[in-house]
Amino acid sequence: MLRLMRASPSASIRLAEALLFQSSGPVSRTTLVRALGEDVEIAQIMCQVARRTKWLGFELVAVRDGWMFRTAPDLAEALRAVLEKPPERLPRAALEVLLLIAARQPVTRPEIESFRDAVLPQKTLTLLQEKRLIRSVGRKPVPGQPQLWATTETFLVTYGLRSLSELDPLLEGLRGPL
Repeated sequence: MLRLMRASPSASIRLAEALLFQSSGPVSRTTLVRALGEDVEIAQIMCQVARRTKWLGFELVAVRDGWMFRTAPDLAEALRAVLEKPPERLPRAALEVLLLIAARQPVTRPEIESFRDAVLPQKTLTLLQEKRLIRSVGRKPVPGQPQLWATTETFLVTYGLRSLSELDPLLEGLRGPL
């Protein structure tokens, strides 16, 4: 049946929509090629999906090497009003640490503390890890071998980013030597 669907462009668009709809996160180009076939122009299919969903309550967004559906921005406030539980906000210190990690990754805890000129409580790193916004990416080969921290795909998805380069204007002052 999958092969029959691949024969028709409209069937390919519908299958792409179904994959995006059922997914809780971004659907990679690789997954789309596997489902639709290597002979299908993925960018063209995604343009068609975006066009078909333009006036609906959700939109197609590009995230890293894939795509996902996200609630239409103009509906965000109305949704917040009806949601039982408002989205959790990170404490200011945790946001500051998250931005430092995004700007300087991979970065160690001592480097973060040096830049902030303040002690970094373990609970801040734990909170960011629990929310899957950061992850350990190894250890720095220096005495004590501190853990190196970097942002995750969840970070990009949570903040609606395709890549970290979209943060460049915001992070400009956070880069450079310590």
